[in-house]
Amino acid sequence: MLYFITGKYKNTKVVDLYVNRLIESLKLNRLSKRSLIIDFKTSLEDESLGSCFGEKDVAHVSIAKTSFGANQTFLEQMLTLAHELVHVKQYMRGELRYNQQGDFQWKKRNAGGYKYENQPWEKEAVKLEKKLFVECFPFDMEIS
Repeated sequence: MLYFITGKYKNTKVVDLYVNRLIESLKLNRLSKRSLIIDFKTSLEDESLGSCFGEKDVAHVSIAKTSFGANQTFLEQMLTLAHELVHVKQYMRGELRYNQQGDFQWKKRNAGGYKYENQPWEKEAVKLEKKLFVECFPFDMEIS
């Protein structure tokens, strides 16, 4: 998998190693012809902490540095990055996709109408984000 990181962000070497470890842990490294763009932004339009849009071949992740006027710490941003990379895995493995009507499909079943907190793809991302963060973040490296 090829990935590109854009936007201004701190600790570039830490982030690069962390992304590599996340990709390996999620077994996305085996998807050699797929690409990922990670964009660090000041804020996102909906004030969320992160977002992910994708297909089988490409995914785009945005990570917010602020939400509702509050600054997100570097470690909070990294936790959000783990969450969003679970969504990358879901898109690229074909678990999550949009159907022709623009609704979500989860594991080949129509999945429109879920409340956000009940969406099965969100439940999986929430379940895995902390585990991935603890396993993959390079705590032995210095951060500023």
